[in-house]
Amino acid sequence: MRRLRVASVVALLLGCQRTAPAVPELVEISAGSYLMGCVPVDPDCHVDEQPRHQERLPAPIWMQRTETTVGEWRDFARATGYPSEAERAGRGRMFVVAHDAWEWIEGLSWATPLTPGDSAPDNWPAVQVSPADAEAFCRWLGGRLPSEVEWERAARGGEEGRIHVWGDDSSPLRDGKPQVNGPDRLTLEQFPRWKVFGDYIDGYATLAPVGSFPVNGYGLADMAGNAYEWTADSYDSMAYRHSANRVPLAESVDSSMRVVRGGGWGYEPDHFRISFRGYFEARGFWTATVGFRCVRDRAP
Repeated sequence: MRRLRVASVVALLLGCQRTAPAVPELVEISAGSYLMGCVPVDPDCHVDEQPRHQERLPAPIWMQRTETTVGEWRDFARATGYPSEAERAGRGRMFVVAHDAWEWIEGLSWATPLTPGDSAPDNWPAVQVSPADAEAFCRWLGGRLPSEVEWERAARGGEEGRIHVWGDDSSPLRDGKPQVNGPDRLTLEQFPRWKVFGDYIDGYATLAPVGSFPVNGYGLADMAGNAYEWTADSYDSMAYRHSANRVPLAESVDSSMRVVRGGGWGYEPDHFRISFRGYFEARGFWTATVGFRCVRDRAP
């Protein structure tokens, strides 16, 4: 993937004036209708994933092939001078085994997401970023965060009816090969009380380099696992019972919660179902397990 170009002029922090960034690799998601929500063969459907209903993408969009990386965020920060909310607050969120809880820890940010002072590789997904941070990056890129409708269409990869991106089996293995970065036996060694995918081993206890596992039918990587992904939609448990084709902008809904999709390395297997809808606080929240990817409405 190409790096975002470092500009010589510092942009306004909140406005995120763009300085002609090079565009990360984008994948076209075609326009059309599809069935959104929990599929009939899924025994673990949640109420907020139902009813399964038809949604429509009226025009094609272009989505980042991988989650936004640490290297891409670093170039954005250098080009704009934008400090993430974690940097401004001087802390990030990570699980503390001794306390059996997620806690705010000083010194964590996108650059050091798991342990203070321990720098993340440039090819890891950028985590410890808030929805506002993600939106700032996407604006600089000339895009925005995807709506849930857009995200799920992209995740399904043109193949409707699957429970997971890898198929209907509960284990993320195909022909004996791991398909996602999720909670596995290596994760369990570090976090003994977590729920994991049985005897599954993907090679990474926590975060993995983006694109380390097979892509879906659209050529998108990590649409399940690695990092959860912020979307543009505020959370509404009854959303699927409302009208279709909702406005895909969080600002249009007065809600304190923001939807995340795709599951992450620190979450139980149930979250890896394509239709699963996670959510976190829309303001003042970031953590070691949530990143993002952007979409654009025009071809690069």
